[in-house]
Amino acid sequence: MASDGRERAGRVAPAPGAESTIPGRHYRAVPPAVTPLTPGDIAAGLAGQVRGAGRDGFREAVVSMLDAESAATYTTYRRALGACFDALADRADDRSTVLVPAFCSTDFRLALEELGLAYRRYDVEGDSFAADLGAVESALDDDVLAVVAVNVLGYSSEMDVLARLCRDAGASLVEALGYSLGASYEGERLGTFGDCAVCNFQQGKPIPVGGGMVVSQDPGLSFTDAGRPAVGPNVATLAGYAAFSRPRMYHLYRRGKATLDSIRGSDGRITTHPGSKDDVGADRPLATMSDFQGTVAQRVLTRLDHHRHDRARNASCYTDAFRSCPGVRVVTPVDGLSEHQHVRFPLVAESEALRDDLCVALEDAGIGASKLYEWPPLATDRFPTASRLKRRTITLPTHPFVDEQDRRTAVRVVRAVLRRSG
Repeated sequence: MASDGRERAGRVAPAPGAESTIPGRHYRAVPPAVTPLTPGDIAAGLAGQVRGAGRDGFREAVVSMLDAESAATYTTYRRALGACFDALADRADDRSTVLVPAFCSTDFRLALEELGLAYRRYDVEGDSFAADLGAVESALDDDVLAVVAVNVLGYSSEMDVLARLCRDAGASLVEALGYSLGASYEGERLGTFGDCAVCNFQQGKPIPVGGGMVVSQDPGLSFTDAGRPAVGPNVATLAGYAAFSRPRMYHLYRRGKATLDSIRGSDGRITTHPGSKDDVGADRPLATMSDFQGTVAQRVLTRLDHHRHDRARNASCYTDAFRSCPGVRVVTPVDGLSEHQHVRFPLVAESEALRDDLCVALEDAGIGASKLYEWPPLATDRFPTASRLKRRTITLPTHPFVDEQDRRTAVRVVRAVLRRSG
């Protein structure tokens, strides 16, 4: 799968058994990550937009879930990050550096750069995707404003230890909950350990309506939607997402997108975010999510546990299949993590070439596989683990549309590629 506009690795021959022999399966393709939306969700969202209700109810539901002090919504995740970092910087104007994992989205770096704040990376643990606590501790100094804990694909860190390190250093802790809303560590909800949590509602996340939210646990950090205009409803985007995320429709979407990309000469990426990611530090009031989004999001929030059970079942099957499989390694969550969302299932290949071969073979079989945080490349001497993960990690789909035959196909393809490479 292409990433960051660069060319895809050279194609390999389809793995033996990759093509399904079951009638109709040729017209099915499984998205890499998706959370189901229904026509009923879209209709309810439209009704909420007309009534002028939905956004506030959703925001209050998240505040209640996390027992928080305040929250505010934004049109993109990056703008939510910007609002969070900006508020922290205003409160501690003598500090200007934020520590971010070396293995995470570029949204963190770009948001900080737009605000004029500095950032430093810290390495992660390869076995669990957790923060390398030693690396965090050694990076903390008098200029560190905050430490960002990113729960990559729902995999958490030792949050109690991170919170203590931040307190001792006088730095804030920001939890990135893009993949982990509803999960817990040692019986406490993720999102309650830090000063703030930032939620990402982009496509593929557990709540895929677009936009983001900052949730504050600190009475001294107040966030609000009051006095800010609401963005227009992204009805067409979410209706398209609801329709084309289903495997048969996704098969058509993927074929059409490939044709358009070949004509345009680029990988046109579609997002559910209703606003631009840029201008995170704009002086004007940044727009909030719409009542349409809020209504749909509330409905999806009530199904969060149901979706989590589906994802956990698929992840468990993959774990059993690959736990002792030479050539790839499964990622083990830190002890104490519960209600793991399993948004995608990561495999770490023994080489970058093998990762690329796996990705192509799975895509050829109609299984949406994706690489993870490939860009930017990192210095291997400074961030040995994160650098290795960037080059070798592939993810398998776990969402509720993945059925038993899809799982069998994914396992069969991976094993066939491993046999051929071994």
